[in-house]
Order: sequence, then structure tokens, then C-alpha cells
Amino acid sequence: WDINYYVNKVKKEQYQLDEEFIREFFPKDYVMNGMFEIFSTLFSVTYEEIKNAAVWNSDVKLYVVKDKVTQKILAYFYTDFVPRDGKYGHAAAFTLIKGRKLPSGEYSQPVSAIVANFSPPSSGKPALLSHDEVETLFHEFGHIMHQILTRAPFGQLAGTNVSKDFVEAPSQMLEGWVWDRVILEKISGHYKDSSKKLPPEILDQMIAAQNFNQGYFYARQLYLGTMDFTLHSQQGAIDAVTVNQTLYRSILGLEPVDGDIFPSSFGHIMGAYDAGYYGYLWSEVFAADMLSEFQSKGMLNSDLGLKYRQLILESGSTEDALVLVEKFLGRKSNAKAFRQKLGLQKKN
Repeated sequence: WDINYYVNKVKKEQYQLDEEFIREFFPKDYVMNGMFEIFSTLFSVTYEEIKNAAVWNSDVKLYVVKDKVTQKILAYFYTDFVPRDGKYGHAAAFTLIKGRKLPSGEYSQPVSAIVANFSPPSSGKPALLSHDEVETLFHEFGHIMHQILTRAPFGQLAGTNVSKDFVEAPSQMLEGWVWDRVILEKISGHYKDSSKKLPPEILDQMIAAQNFNQGYFYARQLYLGTMDFTLHSQQGAIDAVTVNQTLYRSILGLEPVDGDIFPSSFGHIMGAYDAGYYGYLWSEVFAADMLSEFQSKGMLNSDLGLKYRQLILESGSTEDALVLVEKFLGRKSNAKAFRQKLGLQKKN
């Protein structure tokens, strides 16, 4: 926690960003409505809340997704955003019913749930999101779209059942929308008066700070991925704590906390990402490459959005992920956009 404490302290001093002030411009419901409008335009679908649905908690909501042209029901998803005792502690998207083609020829309607732990309404204020939480919301919504807009014929090939070094790409790509000025106009509005948008000077500072501390962030991703590989490539007994401390020192250049047993809480190494945690970083290359298409042709380009829906979201794992990406791009995939994102290569 001390690293994050000093990171936030330096960020505030260098960029004069008051996260609590920024939060006032992102009421959760307003952000959600703006997000639905954006991806309704892009993916040619509609989102509608089902009132009085049977849910597992009063804060949970159920939505139906329909094709905008045919009005045919495509899927359903739940949102569960309020913290409570015993609830899953991280943000995630869960497939509840997989899409698949039925013997009748009809397509089984997928059902998913997007789960997070955002601050609930308090002190007369609605639920307000930090910009990081807005980014998290868009990330998880990317997984939801991947899961429920699938048209793959078999459940094992449908939705996010794709290569582990690609599965994060559709969600990471949607993070790019929350850094676009036009999009931020749509999803930001002060909780007391939604016509008051995020001040331009604040937005300028946010964009300037976008890559702040990225050296540490990506070094940490390399450390986590390397630890995952190391633990899964050892023969016989292994001291996970020693492995962790050695890699922490050598990659991050920091001294681990005395008594730390981080590997015991690193759920990804035994939760379907076994020896595949590197995929979180590798998939960012594909995400940045696909995002660059929208950045050059329009973040609200409905033709490009429909192409993305049909090639990436609907296909699942019916073709190799790289083949699908390159069909979408119309060229070979490369790391140029990723390097530009990190400020390591100038934009043309």
C-alpha cells in the first residue's frame, strides 16, 4: 500500500489532479446510460433494463440485449455493482449460460453477469465513480460484449473461450474509449447538473497523466507473468515465497515486505490463467492495434463497430484469434500502436 500512497501523492503534486473532484462528474447511472448509447451505436444493439426481475440481491439489475435492426433478443446480462459481505472482491465478468446453436437450429441466448464493487450512494450523493472505475466498467463491459454477442456454434468455442493471450484484448480495447474527448463528453456530467461536463483543463491534466507511473505498472506485469511461468515450470517441491521475493527484487528493484506471502493470494496462477498470466500484457498489443482503427476512423464509426462485432465478438474461437484480428485490421498485426500508447514511438 505504501507504493500506491506515494504514487498518488506524486501524481497529485505533478498533475494537480483531485480524484474526488473528478468523481463528481461520473455518476454511475449517467455513465452507464452514456456507455449503452455508445455501444448501441457501435454494435447495432439495444440495452433495456428488465424491471422486477428475479435477482439474488436488491442492488442487482437485469438487462436484455436486442439486435437494433431485427429487434430479436440476443442475450441477457446482470449488473452487480454494490459491495456487500461475502461478495467477490474484484471486478469481473462471468458467463452464466454459454451461447451455442441448439438442435432446433435456434441459438441459445447467452447470459452473463458483470460484477464490481463501486462505492454506493452516500451523504445525499448518488453512486460516483472515479475515472479508474469508469475504465474498469468499460473493461468488464468489453468482456460482457464478447460473451453475449457470440454466435459460435458450440459453447466451448463461444464468447470468451478464446486463447488466453487474446481473451483480455476486447476488454482492454474498450478502455480506450474513456480517454477520448468526444466520448468523455457523453459519459461525464456533474451529479448536480449533468449539463456541466468535465472541465477541459482537468481533462488535459488527466490525459497528460495517462502514462504516469507506467514504468512501474509494466515492470510489475512482467514480474507477475515471470513468477507465474517460474512456478509452473519447476520440477518437484518449490518454495513459492522465495521465488516471489527473488523476482520482486530482480525485476522491480524493490525490497519485498517482510513476512509477505503474496503467492497465496495470487488467484490467477491457479484460476485458468495457469502459466498464462503473461497474456494480460501480450493481449494489450492486440487491443492497442484494434483500437487504432477506431481512433483513425472514428470512435463512433458504426460500420467499423459492426465489423468488429461480426469478426471479433461473434466469432469466439471458431478461428485463430490472430486470423480474426488481421481480418478486422485488413493487414498484419503489429506492436506500433502499443509502443505509441507507451510513448515509446511517435505517432505519424
